[in-house]
Amino acid sequence: MMIQIDSLHILIVLMKNVLVQQLVIYETSASELDIIRDISRTFPSHVFFQQRHGPGQRSLYNVLKAYSVYDRDVGYVQGMGFLAGLLLLYMSEEDAFWLMVALLKGAVHAPMEGLYLVNFLSSDKNFCPMPLLGNNGASYDLSSPGAVVGLPLVQQYLFQFENLVREQLPRLGEHFTQEVISPSMYASQWFITVFSYSFPFHLALRIWDVFLYEGVKIVFQVGLALLKYCHDDLTKLPFEKLIHALRNFPEDAMNPDTLLPMAYSIKVSKRLEELKLEYEKQNGKQAQSGESSGKQK
Repeated sequence: MMIQIDSLHILIVLMKNVLVQQLVIYETSASELDIIRDISRTFPSHVFFQQRHGPGQRSLYNVLKAYSVYDRDVGYVQGMGFLAGLLLLYMSEEDAFWLMVALLKGAVHAPMEGLYLVNFLSSDKNFCPMPLLGNNGASYDLSSPGAVVGLPLVQQYLFQFENLVREQLPRLGEHFTQEVISPSMYASQWFITVFSYSFPFHLALRIWDVFLYEGVKIVFQVGLALLKYCHDDLTKLPFEKLIHALRNFPEDAMNPDTLLPMAYSIKVSKRLEELKLEYEKQNGKQAQSGESSGKQK
């Protein structure tokens, strides 16, 4: 019986590996050129990904292409490379692919796929400071007036984060209001890449350890801890210097031995759930209002 179970397990593993290879070799992806273009931008200072067309870049391409074919609704969006790249440092292509599936589809925690769904365009140029590539192969520069405002889960998280800042750091929240600073100007990539885009690698790994165990709550906690640590300096800065500071935190603020204990002490679970319901209620009303306007026309 044990031999049969072991044989079945081996067969399942082999089938999964073959599926990933088939997705890469035999299927076509509308995002293929976007993936190729972005590979060199993913962890560019890490030795595993530095060699052009080297093993790291090839593995990253394989995982991202396989996922873009496996889930064509999401496809590929810039930012997913940091997720895949980090996983590839610790596991095989096949394991990285299936863990991406688990994370995006919600087998581990709340589904992450809403972070990468690019749906439509808007004139809101401040939605997200990080350039993204659409899953239809088009390139969207989010620093331009025609910004992509799909990413429904990012919008929800930014709504929750903005309210948490106002409640837990009221003086800084008021300063942000006066300077017309919204979380979309600095925090989008925190959620899209779980701090792996521009933060020190040793800090990102520590955050990811907690993220894989507890879910997205740690992203809110670390974000609030960063603002709390730099609170007094941030409240003195005008708009341009404030934006720069929010995208370039000082080295001492990103010491994991200081930052993470501060983050753990910030309680957000209950309030996050309340704000999620509030966001869904507001957006439900907006959707109904839009439908009513359409019917009147």
